[in-house]
Amino acid sequence: MTLGTGALVWGAYEGAFPDERLLAAVRGGQVGGVVLFARNAPSQAAVRTATSALLDAARGGGLPPVTIAADQEGGAVVRFGHRTIFPGAMALGATGDADLIERVALATTAGLRADGIGVDLAPVCDVNSEAANPAIGTRSFGDDPAQVATCVAAWVRGSATAGVASCAKHFPGHGAAAYDSHHTTVDVRADRALLDRRDLAPFRAAFAAGAPAAMTAHVRYPELDEAIATLSPAIATRLLRDDLGFTGLLLSDAFEMGGITAAGMPEALVPRAIAAGVDTVLLGAHGPIDQAWEWIAVGVRAPRVMEALARARRFRTRFAIEAGAETRGDQQDLEAPLAGAPALAIEAAERSLTLVGPALPDLARASTVRVVALPPDDAAEVSALRDPAGRLERALRARLGTRLAFASGVPPEGTGPLVVCTWGARFDPARLRHAAALLDQAAVHCALRSPYDAGLGRPLPTLLTYCDVPASLDALATALAGALIPRGRSPVRLARPYC
Repeated sequence: MTLGTGALVWGAYEGAFPDERLLAAVRGGQVGGVVLFARNAPSQAAVRTATSALLDAARGGGLPPVTIAADQEGGAVVRFGHRTIFPGAMALGATGDADLIERVALATTAGLRADGIGVDLAPVCDVNSEAANPAIGTRSFGDDPAQVATCVAAWVRGSATAGVASCAKHFPGHGAAAYDSHHTTVDVRADRALLDRRDLAPFRAAFAAGAPAAMTAHVRYPELDEAIATLSPAIATRLLRDDLGFTGLLLSDAFEMGGITAAGMPEALVPRAIAAGVDTVLLGAHGPIDQAWEWIAVGVRAPRVMEALARARRFRTRFAIEAGAETRGDQQDLEAPLAGAPALAIEAAERSLTLVGPALPDLARASTVRVVALPPDDAAEVSALRDPAGRLERALRARLGTRLAFASGVPPEGTGPLVVCTWGARFDPARLRHAAALLDQAAVHCALRSPYDAGLGRPLPTLLTYCDVPASLDALATALAGALIPRGRSPVRLARPYC
């Protein structure tokens, strides 16, 4: 059977196993790809069972293997906890080491390939020029376009070594937004000259390094077009294809996000996206997967459909994995990065740890070290990332023993030096006030997840981890115990006095 317009539609599902509706759509050629999320991956066995079922469905319809993708960025965006979890992009940017980033990308994507996943929806190419950005933040490598470009290219090279497709996102740049396109319509006021200076360099670097896919932003750039990028021929075709020369597959961001649902009904938006230049639309678990292919066939001119299909077919042939790791002839080349992943995560975390402000006090001389944590209320989908405050306490306890007094919310009683740990307090007014009051009493501030917490109170020695993955929490604990000298450099400008 040949691939019809369903090849331009990617779906998703709830639970640990693909539902029959999705399997039937894969079998019938109405869906050409599937994106996996944390809810689909309670274990490695569940992932492999699911990918096998999806491949069987395609085979049962006489079709080539279906494309399977996931967002395994590291840091805040992790779908699979059964593999090593690496620090996120901003932490990697703080190391200033492109070779390290390339090795992290290789280890990350080697794990995906071993589980039958051929596409990593990374790297994030957005330059985080807006400190209050709620959607990107530490998912970005930094706020300097040239540095982000270097990091992005390294990630693309590492992914290519594993034989996994990278995807440069979110075109033409989500980093200047003060709102989250997951929830609402977002505008970025930037003309073409500003985009050239600030936002486009990382995408150019990703494409020059060979990134085979890109993803649009559900963001509006009024100086370029009144439509969001996903629905804009001026952006998805003229800017991306004609000006930047990108020839790979263009995916939309998810169609269940508020940034696009506010623009209309899916029966109108799906064909509009394809007509604008998008090659593949990403529908959610409850999206119209059994109808979207027909909306495309009826609502988009044949030459544009054939162009998109040609790209989708080439991409599927190259990156859909027949039967997981066993089909890769040089699979032994991936064994080393997989085996070395845990040590590499520790190396990345330790090298990213950053000290800003005055020198750290010598806590090793204190009879008691008091630590108060102000963790977030949200719970990570991946179990290994839940309870970061508990993980930090255990890491500190292993290094400080009975000298540690640890509490959440309220400082432990006593007279020892106080260490205050915040998790993105700057983005929540109530937490901001609470953190500022505690920092007036503190000897050390630890800013987990967000470096923008630095400078909340009076000048203090401030340690930045950029994320709260296990390796980063362990590195922080080691530094507080005096056994690690922080050597990272913040890849973003911080509030005074640290800027």
